[in-house]
Amino acid sequence: MATTPTVLLIEDDPKVRSLVRDTLSMEGYRILESECVEAGMHLFSTQKPDLVVLDLKLPDGDGLDACRRIRQSQAGPNTPVIILTAEANLESKLSGLSMGADQYLVKPLHPLELLQWVKALLRRVQFDAASGTRITVGDLQLMVESREAWYQSMPLTRLTAKEFDLLHFLVKSRPRVVSRQDLIARLWKTVTVDHVVDTHISNLRKKLPTAVSDRIQNIPGKGFRYFEEG
Repeated sequence: MATTPTVLLIEDDPKVRSLVRDTLSMEGYRILESECVEAGMHLFSTQKPDLVVLDLKLPDGDGLDACRRIRQSQAGPNTPVIILTAEANLESKLSGLSMGADQYLVKPLHPLELLQWVKALLRRVQFDAASGTRITVGDLQLMVESREAWYQSMPLTRLTAKEFDLLHFLVKSRPRVVSRQDLIARLWKTVTVDHVVDTHISNLRKKLPTAVSDRIQNIPGKGFRYFEEG
């Protein structure tokens, strides 16, 4: 990531653009702006921003389609996307998350909430880049490219592909709480029932050493996190 992170804002409301621009510029971010999907996608492909803030209803198209196009692009899978919208209903939120958005914020926008999410998502990108192909957390090691998990130098050979993905995502996101909807959107890439996540988490815990299993915490009403003391 560049020394000065670049945020692409695709939003047709001038008041919202001004609010986002002022909030992020004061923190030193470089802001690129577009009022429509096509111009925004052009900026995304040519400028390669570190993060995208995206409205859903735009003059020339659907923000969900723009999110999908970002995710399908070469740089898109690892670029955080925050959706801004006046649509507060659950169906709209699930649609946004299922297209690969990292966060869904409802207008009227609170600038400090946006700022905190921008910072958190950019920290995640920095962590991913620094981690490379190996993540070490205490006595747990994850080999990302070969999709292997090790505990105290012993391989955890019984994990399925989805269980490894769950463990990897929770470890990578630590200590943040990850909602069931976020896990569904990131790992299943589709809208499904919440208990699918709980079932896979339960199966994963059974295959992990107790010391590791206990670090996967269920936060009632919020989701799951990987938490290690100290």
